[in-house]
Amino acid sequence: MENFFDNLIQQMQAQPDKAVRLMITAEEEFKRAGYREDVPGVPNILIVRLDVIGDMVLTSGFIREVRANFPQARITLVCSPAAYPIVELCPYVNEILTFNKDLPDRNFATKFERIAAFCKENLWSKRFALAFSPQWGSDNLPGLLMAWLSGARERVGFGTKPYGGWGLEVSPADAAFDNFLLTKNIVTPREVVSEVEHHFYLLQAVGLAINQDHMELFYGAADFLRARELLKDIPPACKKVLLGIGAGFGSRQYPVEKLLVALKELAAKDLCFVIVGGQSELDDANTVEQGLPSGKVLNLAGKTTLRETEAVIMQMDYYIGNDSGVMHMAAAAKVPVLAIYRDAQDKEDHLPGLYSEFRRFPPWQSKAVILRPDHQLEDCAAKPPIYGWCHHREAHCITQIPPEQIVEGFAALEELESNE
Repeated sequence: MENFFDNLIQQMQAQPDKAVRLMITAEEEFKRAGYREDVPGVPNILIVRLDVIGDMVLTSGFIREVRANFPQARITLVCSPAAYPIVELCPYVNEILTFNKDLPDRNFATKFERIAAFCKENLWSKRFALAFSPQWGSDNLPGLLMAWLSGARERVGFGTKPYGGWGLEVSPADAAFDNFLLTKNIVTPREVVSEVEHHFYLLQAVGLAINQDHMELFYGAADFLRARELLKDIPPACKKVLLGIGAGFGSRQYPVEKLLVALKELAAKDLCFVIVGGQSELDDANTVEQGLPSGKVLNLAGKTTLRETEAVIMQMDYYIGNDSGVMHMAAAAKVPVLAIYRDAQDKEDHLPGLYSEFRRFPPWQSKAVILRPDHQLEDCAAKPPIYGWCHHREAHCITQIPPEQIVEGFAALEELESNE
């Protein structure tokens, strides 16, 4: 096997236009070596999820339900290095490995070589009976390649063009390639829109049960004690509001100067604001800290690990901030959420399963008030549809939301909570 793949990768580098034809010969080699045959005994199961922190939070329920359906299985999870702390203490898997899909690759052959080398070193010896690739979207090729290159007999996931349920054309070549990588290439119906729904539909489509549909956070006693120590000086009568000032993309990030206008008004209430985030949020966190009255804000940006951040979130009363991994953590902790999204409300009905950030990645199962701009700004509206509807790298369409809406939205969130 090893010599075969070494030679195959050399051929792929020399003849990149023949990559798919060479992969077909590799499939025959997997079969010849017995990887596609039924393996008796306790099954080994692989879950591949290689993207970012928020996506991993939204996959927590999927991982739990795989374990519930296969209580005796040995489950291996492969995730990104950035997401590893989120699942390091996950009780539903036996092993966690990391792979960085975002390293620059010169071409498909280089990407294939990196993934094949990882699988050869870490996965081939396990003889997986089943591999899941639950990411839905056009950027999921690395996960699909890993599921196939793992040697797993059965491979279940969404193809590289999972849009058939939305009536968009999938070329015969794409369909054939996806069906080659996956033994069960799942196409979701139009009514299945959010990422969490995609996850659970994937399991149901292959006859597995969904016993619970909530998300989870995995942190330890030391993380909880650290969080309690950090929060100990907040007066008991003060409601703790988590501020999520960061975001994965600049166009998702509401301007901190505008946010501060709203927070100054909210500071008149019995609220204390707790800022979390990484090194990239330090400047904005300091701006908020300096702009609010003394004693009303606790700035933890850059001071907590991801698991400590989860433990802090578990002790919050509300969340205000952007669509981000921190927002999804808050929703998983059932913290009431005031979330600010960039995608325009007047595009709500235009293929929401493809283009709407809010519909695809809502705060799952938490009380929520959502703020979105009424429409795209003119230069974005003049361009073709794009996921999130804003074409800019920096805050742009999202800037239309006035601070007064944040104040009003928080009042609505308080009312939702009081009516429980």
